[in-house]
This record gives sequence, C-alpha cells and structure tokens, in this order.
Amino acid sequence: MGIAELLRRPGSPASLLAVAVLLTMVLNSAWLLPQEQQDLPTVRPNSSLNVKFDPKTTRLTWDCKENTTYGECVLIHKEKGLIKKKVKDSECHCTFPDCSLHGGVTLTVQINVNQRRLSERLVYSNPGREGTAARNFSCVIYDADFMNCSWAKGRAAPDDVQYFLYTRSKKRIERECPHYLKDSGTHVGCHLRDLLGLTSYSYFLVNGSSQETGIQFFDSLLLLKEIERYNAPDNITVHCNESHCLVRWEQPRTRQPRSNREFQYQLDVQRWHDTSSNRGQLIVVFGDSGNRYNFPKPGSKAKHTVKIRTADARKAHWGAWSQPVEFGSEEPESSLVHVYILVVLGTLVCGLTLSCLFKRFVRTHRLFPPVPQIKDKLNDNHPVDHEILWEKFTHEMGKDDKEEVLIVEKVSEAPAKL
Repeated sequence: MGIAELLRRPGSPASLLAVAVLLTMVLNSAWLLPQEQQDLPTVRPNSSLNVKFDPKTTRLTWDCKENTTYGECVLIHKEKGLIKKKVKDSECHCTFPDCSLHGGVTLTVQINVNQRRLSERLVYSNPGREGTAARNFSCVIYDADFMNCSWAKGRAAPDDVQYFLYTRSKKRIERECPHYLKDSGTHVGCHLRDLLGLTSYSYFLVNGSSQETGIQFFDSLLLLKEIERYNAPDNITVHCNESHCLVRWEQPRTRQPRSNREFQYQLDVQRWHDTSSNRGQLIVVFGDSGNRYNFPKPGSKAKHTVKIRTADARKAHWGAWSQPVEFGSEEPESSLVHVYILVVLGTLVCGLTLSCLFKRFVRTHRLFPPVPQIKDKLNDNHPVDHEILWEKFTHEMGKDDKEEVLIVEKVSEAPAKL
C-alpha cells in the first residue's frame, strides 16, 4: 500500500503516519539548502525606482518606497573607480562628492523593501556632439591673489561655438568667470582677480552653446595648492667673511599660509656680468633648512650675484627668479687684457701730450726770438776789448741815420830828445 492510498483514508492511524513522513521529508530538504541561499532577498521583477541624476549637485534621487530598511548608492567612475554612499532609512536620495563627469559615469541604487531587494542602474553620458567640448584646459594661480585659466576650441566645434567657465566650491557656491579672454570672439580663457570664494578643492566647468549642434561640457576638480606658482622669496641678504658666505631669505607670500617644509628653493650663484656658457650648477635647498644656505666664499675677488626661485616641496613647478643680489668685492677683478689695454692707452696719452707740448714750444720760439743783450762793462768781469763793434745795429736803425764812430787810441809819450 502506497503513501497516496494512505492519505485517501483520513483519520486512520496509517494516514497520520504518512502525513508525518511527508512533513519530515519537506523539512529535511529545506534544512539542506545553503545558508547563503536562504538569506538572499528576492529581486522583484520589472520593478522601477525612477532613478534621476543632477550633475550640477551630483545628487541621485529615486521614488520612495514604504518599509525601506537598507539602501546604498554606487557611482562607478572611470578614473576613481567605485564611490559608495549609504542611504539612511526613509531617505530617497544620496549626494556624491564633486568629481569630473565629462567622461560619463554609471550610477546604481539598491534598497531593501519588505525583505526584498530592489536595484536599478542609470548611465549618465556627456550630452552633445563628440569632440565639441573645450580641450587643453589648465589654470594657474600667481601673485597669491590672481588666477588665469585657458582652454582651446574643440576640434569638432562649430564656428559659432561660445564657451563659459563656472567655478564651484565645496559649499556648492557657483560663480561664472567675470573677465573672459577671447580669440576671434570665442572665449578661450578667464582671468580671476578674486579667489576668496574658492576652497582648497574647487570644481571647474566649461560648457558651451551653439545654434548648429549641442556642445559637450568639460569639467575638472583641481587642488588649488598644486596649481599655484609661488613668487620669489622676500628680503634676500648675503653676508660673507674670509671663508664663507651666508644667504638668508623669507618665504614668499602665498594664497594660504604654508609651513617652511612645504617649500623648496633653487639658488643660482654667478659671477657678476658673466655671459659665458660655463655657468654654475643650480643649488636646491628645502624649506626645513631654515631659509638659509651657507657656502664657501668664491675664490675670485670679483663681484658675484645670487638669485632664488620657489616651488612646492612635492612638485617642482618653479616660479619666477628673484632680482639678482650682489655680494663680494665692489671692484671687479681686472684681467691681464685689461691691464695691457690700460698700459697702451696711458702710453698713447703721454706721447700725444709730449708731442703737443713740443710743437707749442717750437712755435713760441719762432714768434718771439731772443732780444740781444748789451754788455755791461762795469759788472762784467771778462776783459774789455779795445774796440767794440756793434753788429747788425744798422739794420734796426733807419737808412738816413748816420753812425758816428769815435776811435780812441792810446798814445804813448815820445822819449825826450837829448
């Protein structure tokens, strides 16, 4: 007699035994199922949560369901991977941190409703024609208070395209660029003179418009500390003794306060007015050294210069050089060539001077010949001649003048006649 026949006779002891056997078999089969399969919630077929995503606020929403006990949002980013956010009970939304969306993302919502799991996926893509978005986007902060951003026109963008830049901080404060830079009427850059509204991480969005086609957007999340170009250090001084020179400086002014260890510096020590190609090697000094550098005094007595520039300690994005600071001897060391030139020039100057003096003396002698002098018989100790001849005297006197010459002879006395 089978179990089916026993079940057709209700109330009999045999039928009761058959029911007990069947219940035991059913319970044993359920107990043999793996524990994981028993805990898995079932997924309701053809269920819709009406998932929506707002790229401006990075907020994901869906239709609320009653008796929701668990929820999770997942954003799948091409660069950052999975970004998960847990959903509190009775909430029907979640907000993701800022991230770039121009490459497209995939979003998933999973919630438990009445011990059943509901799941829905949404693919967000960049609207507009491919290749119309702005490209080569970059920004730089300089002088601690100013920022320039630039981009290029998309390769597939139409001629009438126009781009617009928006910045957004963590506080979701959005601001459009106040001063655009243009190329043939198209915005290709932005100048910001006020950075107070920006936080350390800021979101940049460049969207566009055209009458011909839809324009894709470009967005980027930038760490402002990484795009800042530091100014040169302040108050650079150099003090030297007989053997060493000590350079000191102060850290430059930055957009936000920084510790000394967040900087690195490059020093360029050169000989004054040195235009040769054999320049010295640049010296790298980190900020934790106390903003000072001690080095041996150059052997040459000529004047030297030092200039310094600054960069972030983690990335060598160097800023502009400082003005050269001079140190060393006030007079540059003269080379042998300079000495030879000075000797030659001195010789030439002396020769020309002597030549001019000699020519002047000759000319003066010709214009003013010497005047003949009359001998003074009283004061002259030389013996006096018996005759005095006046030579060339007639040339100075007139032709009609006659000269009387008196000849005096000494007559000796004749001897007396006897």
